[in-house]
Amino acid sequence: MFTIQNQSLALGILLICGYFGGQMAKKIRIPAVAGYVLAGVLLGPSFINAVPDSLNQTLGPVKDLGLGMVALLIGAELVWKKIRRLGKSITVIAVVQVITTFVLVYLAIRYLLGQPFVVASLLASLATVTTPVATMAVIREYRAKGPFTSTLMGVIALDDVFCILAVGLSVGLILSMGVEAQALQLAYLVPPLMEVFLSILAGGAVGFLAINILKRITENLETLALLLGLVFLNAGVADYFALSALLMTMTSGIVISNFYSEEPFKVMNYIDLPVFIAFFTLAGAGLHLDVLISNWSIAAVYIVFRVIGKMGGCYLGGHIARADEKVKRHLGTAMLTKAGLSLGLLIYVQNRLYGVVEVAAMLIAVELAAIAFYEITGPIFVRYALFKVGEARVPEARPSKSRKAAQEKAVLSKEN
Repeated sequence: MFTIQNQSLALGILLICGYFGGQMAKKIRIPAVAGYVLAGVLLGPSFINAVPDSLNQTLGPVKDLGLGMVALLIGAELVWKKIRRLGKSITVIAVVQVITTFVLVYLAIRYLLGQPFVVASLLASLATVTTPVATMAVIREYRAKGPFTSTLMGVIALDDVFCILAVGLSVGLILSMGVEAQALQLAYLVPPLMEVFLSILAGGAVGFLAINILKRITENLETLALLLGLVFLNAGVADYFALSALLMTMTSGIVISNFYSEEPFKVMNYIDLPVFIAFFTLAGAGLHLDVLISNWSIAAVYIVFRVIGKMGGCYLGGHIARADEKVKRHLGTAMLTKAGLSLGLLIYVQNRLYGVVEVAAMLIAVELAAIAFYEITGPIFVRYALFKVGEARVPEARPSKSRKAAQEKAVLSKEN
């Protein structure tokens, strides 16, 4: 098989194959994102192995850019004037669905499958994650707008904060119980709380710095350059200080949109499509379908109970918050995406628990299997929800030359 080793060649092939995958997906009326991912799967180790794992890992900046752009755009949408009426429901739904998902997945893994506490608690924590990249890509593809879409983005933003806390606290609890006869050591619970706090603080500082620069910029392309620099700056600072790049960049977006303006973020439309194509095709190339197949029974339980937790938790949270009926019924369906953030947290778990407690290979395999499943199906669920609530619009198709000529002829005949 032909294996690519050159990064430039790989990016070119990823963009072209991803583009055609997206076009094929549109023809069968599924989100283009799913087509990008499937094109990547064909290019990856599961099939022709044109983009091997070694090359996939060296293209980390592409992943940083994709995740950072989405985090920035979500932050830009969380303008207080827009969401103040939804503030209570967003918070309640986010908290309830995280708790519900964690509890249901933990009980299923721990007692239904009989897995140890470490595996059950970590998988339950990772199950709470909803990755925003695929959701945002579908929202932008179908130009979705309305109270449901605003609620969805708000809940996902809070979900990201809570899931990082959940994973961090689970790791802290396991470290604590492994230190001294299962005695709880509160010191191990402090790092995840500090990570969230410092990420928000640093992201806010970067946001205010960006505002001072934006006030002096008049050209759109200069604005775009600044925002892209902000994305990479947050990713680099987060990596150096072991913070969350997602929370940092999201906070920067919130600060800019609330204390300055939403206008600067419109320039992201210039480059969002090629970035999304490269990001998702690369993500698909990193999926291993053999992992999904070899762990299908345990992964199936994990996937099913995560779906029940997300959908049931959103409905219950919406009922408690007295949210709109459309939100209660369909928000959970749009909360099933899972990809980049899950991988980042999985790596965090491995690094934090290395040499302290044994992290079962099965845990990693099941999480990767779930990511493979949701990477492909998640965008389809988001599309379904957006159309059910009536906030999605079918992408405008360019008329063919013959159709365009017929339209022009009809206009001329009317004028005559």
